[in-house]
Parts: sequence; C-alpha cells; structure tokens
Amino acid sequence: MSFHDATCEHLAKYKVDQLRVEENGQFRFRGKNLLKPHILPIQHRQLNILEEYRNRFFDSNHARIKFHRYFHHLNSSQAMCINLFYPLIAENRLDLVTRFLGIKSAVNFEPCFEKDSDVEFADRHTSFDFHTRYSKTEELFVEVKYTEKGFSKARSDKEHKQKFKDTYDPLVERSPYLADICRSEQFFLNHYQVLRNLVHISETRQVVLLFPAANSAVAGEADHAYEKMLTDAGRTKVKIVRLEKLIAFIEFECQSDSLATYYAMFRKKYLPSVVFGVSLLPLI
Repeated sequence: MSFHDATCEHLAKYKVDQLRVEENGQFRFRGKNLLKPHILPIQHRQLNILEEYRNRFFDSNHARIKFHRYFHHLNSSQAMCINLFYPLIAENRLDLVTRFLGIKSAVNFEPCFEKDSDVEFADRHTSFDFHTRYSKTEELFVEVKYTEKGFSKARSDKEHKQKFKDTYDPLVERSPYLADICRSEQFFLNHYQVLRNLVHISETRQVVLLFPAANSAVAGEADHAYEKMLTDAGRTKVKIVRLEKLIAFIEFECQSDSLATYYAMFRKKYLPSVVFGVSLLPLI
C-alpha cells in the first residue's frame, strides 16, 4: 500500500474515532461527486484544525487567507501546515523552527500563511504554504507536502512555454544558486513546481521543503532537486526537512509545557506511530 493510501486509511479511522464524524465528505472528480471516508463534510471543515488551537486560529488574522479547494480533506497539506506552525505563532515559539534549521540569531518574526511570490511578474503567482521574516532582511519560504505523490510538472504547451520565457528564464538566468541544467525550458517544465520554489532563493532568502520521510515519492524528488538543481551556493540556502524529525525536536524541547502535549496530538493525526510496520518517528 502506498503512503498516500495508508495515510488516507488512517485518517478515515481518525475522522470517526477522534472527530466523531461518520458521514463521508465528497469531492468532484471527472464530473462526478465522489464520497471518501478521509474527507470531512464541507460544513465540518473547521474540524481539520486541531481542537486546542482551532478557535484561536479562526478568530485570528491568520485565518484571512484563501483556503484551498480541498481544505476539508483530512490529508490537506494546507491544514497540516496550519496545524504545524500556528501553535508556534500563538505561543511565540517560532524560534524552535529556526533553531532546528541551524539559524541562531532569529528575532522579530513576521509569519504568514499563503505567501504570494514578489519576484514573479505573472497573472498567477507561486504561493508558499508558510513564510516568515526572522530579521529585518532575512526570510524563510516553506513548501509543505503531505500525501502528494510528488512535485507537479507543467504541460509543455504554449501558455507554460511563454510563462517560462517571460517569468522564469530571467530569474534562472541571473541566479547563482541554480545549476545550468535549470536553464533548459523543458527541464524547468518537467520540474515545474520545485523550481518555482527554488527561484526564490537569494542572499537573504532560504527555501524549506518540508514533508514526511515516509512519503518516498516527495522525498526522492526533493533530494534529487537538492543534489542536481542547485549549485554549492544554492545548497546553503535550501533546507530539506523531514517532518518526523522536526516534530521530534519540538517535543524534546517542550517536554515541560503544553506544546509537547499538543504535538503528540499532531503526531497522532499526521504521523501515526506505525505505517508499513516501521516507526515514523526517528531519534534525533
């Protein structure tokens, strides 16, 4: 069973056992409305945010974002991102993330969800799942994956070729962080989503690719991007983060406070202790 299927099976049980919702939710696929047990009925979509911070999040300015069409799916990476980062925002503990990343001097955080690109000149901009400044000039751009089956590609059609020429080719051309192979139009389109993220690297900007280690499809593509699409300088500006290790670090650092209890609940939802018969929570 794939990571996607095993996780959706777990979340279907979670929906009934933990959220007490037995009704299946639906999504439209190829002109049909399909009912799936890992999807919440749309009227219950707020339950996709863990209970301890649910009301605080929806009452905050951070909830003034465009929610994804499939936010009510329990495997929504947007919902997982909010569940991961919002408690750290609420408790002023984003330093846990920067310390995990090896950033020692982070202060004055300015976090947000769904951060639109400010370097792309196009009708539709890349949107990062999470973003924060951590000094007057330095920034983190975070791309979160959960059960996705990899980073998306782009069709080699007129629209995408024109967008590459107008928007991405100039960014790649002047970047000292991207390998020469990224300047190929077809290569860029074949690795469209991950390269749309990586073009945002700069002297003051780092990009984080964050996902469960058990998602081997995403892990393989992220590791390939790190090794093959970046220069040596680029590799200093990109962090490949396994979600399990970040959660283990947060729980270890917060043993004496309520965040440890919260992230145990996060792990219960998103990182069940055993999938495929192996532990998903490695020791640091």
